[in-house]
Amino acid sequence: GNLRPLRRGQMVAPSLAATTRLLRPSLVARQRCSVRAFEVPSAALLADAAAETSAVISLDALGNDIFFFLLASVVVVPLSRVLNVTPVLGFLAVGCAAGPFGLGILSDSEANVQLGDLGIVFLLFIEGLQLSPDRLLKLGNFFKLGLAQFILTIAAITAANLYLGPQVLPAAERFILLDDELVRPILSTPVLAFCLAGAGALSSSAFVLPELKQRGWEERADGTAALAVLLLQDIAVAPLLVLLPLVAGSGPQSSAELGVLVAKATFGFGGVLVAGSVLLRQIFSVVAAARSSETFVAATLLVAIGMGVAADALGLSTTTGAFAAGVLLAGSQYRQQIEADIKPFEGILLGIFFMTAGANLDPALCVAEWPTLLSGILAFLGAKLGLLFGLGAF
Repeated sequence: GNLRPLRRGQMVAPSLAATTRLLRPSLVARQRCSVRAFEVPSAALLADAAAETSAVISLDALGNDIFFFLLASVVVVPLSRVLNVTPVLGFLAVGCAAGPFGLGILSDSEANVQLGDLGIVFLLFIEGLQLSPDRLLKLGNFFKLGLAQFILTIAAITAANLYLGPQVLPAAERFILLDDELVRPILSTPVLAFCLAGAGALSSSAFVLPELKQRGWEERADGTAALAVLLLQDIAVAPLLVLLPLVAGSGPQSSAELGVLVAKATFGFGGVLVAGSVLLRQIFSVVAAARSSETFVAATLLVAIGMGVAADALGLSTTTGAFAAGVLLAGSQYRQQIEADIKPFEGILLGIFFMTAGANLDPALCVAEWPTLLSGILAFLGAKLGLLFGLGAF
């Protein structure tokens, strides 16, 4: 019924032409086509149109998510202060409720995670800014503790999973309803056991550092020790990411490739630090001379993110680069202005980080697997606390 005859037996499809114009204005159907073949857009043009439509939808979803994040930030922080609880819990709860396992308000999860990661970058950048030479020396005194905690936690959890776990599991299952499909592969697969131990040896700077600030523990000895352990763990992420593929059999295939990775991470980033110690203060002197607040803020963001990108390109974590940039600028006369300019970005983006973390939590799965989860959490905490208290004596 949509086809109308033309002279010499030709036909056109108005509905197809209209659909094509809706997909992309430049795709205009030709006026004539043969009886045997109607004129249709090519596959490449349709794929291009679909990609453009997908990009627009993704951009709209990100805009809606950012609007929700800002709205939640305005509500969560004052409400948390009224209830006298940490805003971290509020952000996690809001993210869980709005995530894909809740109301489904948040949609563009990958972009949201990347946006939230900037909050951690700025957090470590500010921590570096606040390090005086005396405090940096105090941190160095606790680096042995951090290194020992990291190495021994991986060794202890891996050994416990592979050797102690199979012996304890039958007795534990008499009292606790553990999920064999989750537990037994970990206890019988060395790669899985090592990966789990590596994750368990790390902690989250984004969770711990705000709590240290809120409680006023930063200048205390235990606060300094906690910061030193966290920084060591951030630095240890890079060698751990290199080691995991090697354990799984998919990493560098020769010692030469491994040597290149190590050289990039050490000498490469060392060169960046040397250049940064010379250039950063001069750059801020030039920017400050322009007397433009917008330029100063842009330079601050550029340095924090740029050093993170440089560290990532050299095989280290972005947080390591941001922290190093902060340390290089800690003795600068512009330190307080830099910190004041970047502080609002840190607070907002950290809130996004916590909400995206909460959005990845599946409450139904947690309820269904609560005996296994609770047992694993208690085992991790027991192992790390025991190691830290034991190592602290030395």
